[in-house]
Amino acid sequence: MAETELITSAPVQEGKRIETLDVIRGFAMLGILVPNIVAFSWPQMAMSETKVFGMTLDLLGTGPANDSANALGHFVTQSFFHGKMMFLFALLFGAGVVMYSRKFDNPDRLVPLRVGAGLWYRRMAWLLAIGLTHAVFLWFGDILVWYAASGLGLVWWLRRLKPMTQILIAVPCYLFGTAILLGVTAIGAHVHSSGSFDLFSTIPSEVQAYTGSYLEALVARLWTLVQLYVFSGPLFSVSITGIMLAGIALTRLGVLTGERSNRFYAALAFGGLVLGLGLTGLVISGFNAANIDFAGMYFSVIGQLVGIPTSLGYAAVLILLVRNNLLGFLTKALAAVGRMALSNYLMQTLICTTLFYGYGFGLFARIQYPHLWLVVAGVWAVNITFSVLWLRVFQFGPLEWVWRSLTYWKVIPLRRTRSGLHAG
Repeated sequence: MAETELITSAPVQEGKRIETLDVIRGFAMLGILVPNIVAFSWPQMAMSETKVFGMTLDLLGTGPANDSANALGHFVTQSFFHGKMMFLFALLFGAGVVMYSRKFDNPDRLVPLRVGAGLWYRRMAWLLAIGLTHAVFLWFGDILVWYAASGLGLVWWLRRLKPMTQILIAVPCYLFGTAILLGVTAIGAHVHSSGSFDLFSTIPSEVQAYTGSYLEALVARLWTLVQLYVFSGPLFSVSITGIMLAGIALTRLGVLTGERSNRFYAALAFGGLVLGLGLTGLVISGFNAANIDFAGMYFSVIGQLVGIPTSLGYAAVLILLVRNNLLGFLTKALAAVGRMALSNYLMQTLICTTLFYGYGFGLFARIQYPHLWLVVAGVWAVNITFSVLWLRVFQFGPLEWVWRSLTYWKVIPLRRTRSGLHAG
């Protein structure tokens, strides 16, 4: 067997996992449920416009809406979670490119860029298949498709550029995608204002679909996905590619892997949180003062941009806590959730769709804030408990194992072994 083939097929030692990356991933995995919980349990527009709670309850005749609690829940979600967790996930995806390609990028025996590309693209193709299955048959809000599509692009070939060059490419990619998405949002708001199309007109059909049978939900979901993939897909992928490149650069610079000083992370934590939360507050208050129609829709795009410092601040805080042993048992708990992020992500979908959709317990458009927080806490408890217990016996989460086995086209050992080997 040629040396390059040996390098390609060699598994990664479990001991080489970087705990800080797993902890940040676990934090993001739990945090992403906060904005997603509304998408699971209410019509789509409720994610950006709180009046949809009341409109939906009026339609069902099950009001009144808890306006103050819903407004507070929306504010907390937009300020501290919206966009921040997706940004962290995309950064960590970039970190994953670095971790995955270590066996090809050893400076002592550097191989051509093309070596390992087939394996990488096979890995991304299977992730795309998993994402599409998730999106079509379970929930339209899937993010795996976007990450896989971006991973199938140029990130593999750009991974060895100088970190600053990667950042210089990442910034315009992200800003371009964000600017176009903002334009699409403005067009949607204008179409509504002109009377050409009522953006709230889909509420009755969504309620009927997601309180009805599985087939009704499937049909509605397919229509939603067609619109998402046609109008937002390519643009969103450009933005995510930019974040992934930034993740590659920050990993190679030792930022995401906890290799910088405590002073560095303290400064990043303080500066990131103050700047990010401050900008977020200014944007929200500015929209409120200007009384802009569909301010929530605009913020769904702009909020991700101004929330970037907050995301970096979160990562810095977690790294400080982990490296100084201040998280206690939560370090292992978050790391376990992070190691099983794919399984936990789909578990959140299974729990929430079963709880809210008509073919399950039928609680769609029934639970408002503050009770939605209880649902989030309950799902978190399941994620953490399952992850910790599962990893006592097995090396990977169930879906992580399936993904690796499909990537390498062989059955990877699942149970823990003394050597602790796992494939990528």
